[in-house]
Amino acid sequence: MDKLFLLEERLKDKGIRLTKQRSNILKVLIDAKRPISAQEIFNRLDNKDSKLRLSTVYRNLNRFEKEGFLKSVTLSDKEKWFELADRGHHHHLICIKCDDITPLDCPLKDFEDELKKETDYTILEHRMNMYGICPKCKISVEN
Repeated sequence: MDKLFLLEERLKDKGIRLTKQRSNILKVLIDAKRPISAQEIFNRLDNKDSKLRLSTVYRNLNRFEKEGFLKSVTLSDKEKWFELADRGHHHHLICIKCDDITPLDCPLKDFEDELKKETDYTILEHRMNMYGICPKCKISVEN
């Protein structure tokens, strides 16, 4: 079944009215292969809906996050980034030059299990971001 349809049905189930703007924001999030900022979403939608305001994008993103459809990640000091919550646990590799973001599978499951045994902690979550220079930016730095 179509991912957009499923998300729209979940919105309705939560009592959130489905508007054209909300549907368009969800489409952008589905198409994004990485976390995306509110500004990026706004830029992608600006041509489609002249009534759309950046504040509307932020308001909807915050609502979607509150309802569990999205999760926000802080990848730099610049701003909050958003991704669909159903993408599973993962980490990010971020280019410090162009802000390119590459999702990474989590290599920490065994380490987390070992920490639980050693410390008797109940580990609720962990976060890891790695920062570097992507291949495109590396070429421009070397030349």
